[in-house]
Amino acid sequence: MTSEQHVAFARRYLPGGVSATARANAAIGHPLYVRCGDGARVIDIGGRELIDMCVSHGAALLGHNHVAVKAAVQEALDQGIICAYETLDHARLAEQVVEMIPCAELVRFAGSGTETVMHGLRLARAATGRTKVMKFEGHFHGYSDGLNYSVAPPIPSAGPPDRPTAHPESAGMPANLAHDLVILPFNDPEALERAFHAHGNDTATLVLEPINYDSGCIVPQAGFIEHCRELCSEYGVVLFFDEILTAFRMHPAGAQGYLGVTPDLCALGKAFGGGMPISALTGRRAVMEHLRPLGESEMSGTFLAHLTAVKAARAALHEYARPGFFEALNARADRFYRAFQGAIERSGVRLRLQHVGPRFGLYFGVAGPVTNYREAAAQDRAMLMTFIAACFERGVYLAVSPHHGFSAAHTDADLGHVADVFEEALQQVHRAHPGTEPRDGG
Repeated sequence: MTSEQHVAFARRYLPGGVSATARANAAIGHPLYVRCGDGARVIDIGGRELIDMCVSHGAALLGHNHVAVKAAVQEALDQGIICAYETLDHARLAEQVVEMIPCAELVRFAGSGTETVMHGLRLARAATGRTKVMKFEGHFHGYSDGLNYSVAPPIPSAGPPDRPTAHPESAGMPANLAHDLVILPFNDPEALERAFHAHGNDTATLVLEPINYDSGCIVPQAGFIEHCRELCSEYGVVLFFDEILTAFRMHPAGAQGYLGVTPDLCALGKAFGGGMPISALTGRRAVMEHLRPLGESEMSGTFLAHLTAVKAARAALHEYARPGFFEALNARADRFYRAFQGAIERSGVRLRLQHVGPRFGLYFGVAGPVTNYREAAAQDRAMLMTFIAACFERGVYLAVSPHHGFSAAHTDADLGHVADVFEEALQQVHRAHPGTEPRDGG
């Protein structure tokens, strides 16, 4: 079956030919259907080898088919395909989380990031007795109805920059759910203070991506996360870090270790499982004890913490805890970004590159630092699509996503080749989009 035949076959039975919306890739005209993956590479169904710069949207931080993760899954299979039971591995994995994550005192496991953050939201409401939720524009917290707002809103319907409107990201969401949401601009301390003054005593939680990868790669400005911590403490609001993307990304303690700010609650995911489907809700004992059977907030499910994923996560965390793992990963990242930045400067393409660890965001047509969603939304998506398509033609795969990245399995040689491909792709962007003026993001 050719790639074209497979696309047609899949579309006959799957909406759009995919099992998840994010797997559609408009830049290349069809989803990437793969036969297998190993290390830094995937092989598509036509047998073509591609260097993967999506790496499962960041889940495959160790690369595909990592030997330790694969052995852990096999060990779980050898015990029998069992679920809905506790094993010693569950408690041992929780112990590893507590040892690595600053806010962790108790841990509850789940599957996807969406369900974990959903349960965390309910837990924060149970712990505080309050209903309102504050979130930042451009921050993504999964697809649950309660939080799937203002992730990538069209600017005409997004409201004033300093007082954004809650914009639903999907059809079928009841309009009344927005009543308890307060949407804030990121990196705006005045707007943050104003919101706490107006709503702090009614707010259960402030939830955020401590590094906003879902708008590319936006880091908090100096003192901003500390200010979030201070205000939450003052008003009795649960500070909730959504570390689905940032956990184990650039530091063994995730973004809270990297930034030096400890939340009350956090969600871990993606890289947590080494490519297997598992996430975790963890935080201070005083908050976590509101979960049943200790408290009255529900979080349960037959497939929560399947043994195959639990053992895979234990193996992944063991790799992340190895001496020098993150030092080597970050040093490789620095070399790659220097090469990429040089290619940008030689190309004549207006492109802002922002990065933390092995994950980065690209802002075509934007001149200057991107500090919030409105500035990120000013990018030229046509240039981005041309770039992704040009890379794919040359054997490098990127998803149509705000963020891209690599794994510990990518060597300097791999990334050197990627930088060369990026330079050629930028030349193609320059030819396809001549005279593109920079956008100021305002």
